[in-house]
Amino acid sequence: MMNYRRLPLSLLLIFMLSTLPVAGKRPLIHSHNDYDQACPFWGAYEAHAASIEADIWLVDGNLFVAHDKKDIRPERTLEAIYLQPIRQVVEQHGGSAYANGTSFQLLVDLKTGRETLDALVRLIEEKGYRRCFDTAENPAAIMLTITGDKVKPEDFGAYPSYVFFDGRIEATYTPEQLRRVPLISEYRGLYTKWKGIGKMSKEDQQKIRRDVEKAHRQGCKFRVWGFPDNKNAWRMTRRLGIDYINTDHPEKAG
Repeated sequence: MMNYRRLPLSLLLIFMLSTLPVAGKRPLIHSHNDYDQACPFWGAYEAHAASIEADIWLVDGNLFVAHDKKDIRPERTLEAIYLQPIRQVVEQHGGSAYANGTSFQLLVDLKTGRETLDALVRLIEEKGYRRCFDTAENPAAIMLTITGDKVKPEDFGAYPSYVFFDGRIEATYTPEQLRRVPLISEYRGLYTKWKGIGKMSKEDQQKIRRDVEKAHRQGCKFRVWGFPDNKNAWRMTRRLGIDYINTDHPEKAG
């Protein structure tokens, strides 16, 4: 058996990204605000999503999933809705998320401060979830990617190697920092006001393609959040080379 701990982090990242589910050149599915789905985690999982998003809040030492603080419910913890099901499927499939040996990204948006990530790492370590995310041990593990602007690039190294970060297109990263950035996400409004009806202007398409190409040159996937969420927009996502369909309907977008 290969000793994955001896592989450089950059090679592990390339290997891991290559195991994400693809279908030709079709974009991957990102289940946006997945915790608001009728069946969080499992609906996106059944749709074979390549990325699942959870917004988390640290309240009284516990991590909850919700978009707004007013929506927090005692039973809706990150552990109950995501970490426990993740461990279930990883154990079921011998280390990978899906039966075919592929995996997905858990994109975690920190709604409270940097201490939220500290609490997440403690939870993962203390409750034995590390094997689900430790890509140094198992390249087929789930990729844990932190989004939001709570952690500065110079602080990436303060966290375990299985913690990755969502980047920004205008940011300048050192080679070491860039190894922790598998994804770059930007807001649709940065590029266009297009609402998914008719055609997007050529000028707006060129702006998006420019940043898609820049992200790909850095070895990162590219996502546009706030993008229209309909069949026409999904086709445009593919045409522009954006890596993820950012959708509230993972069961339909696949």
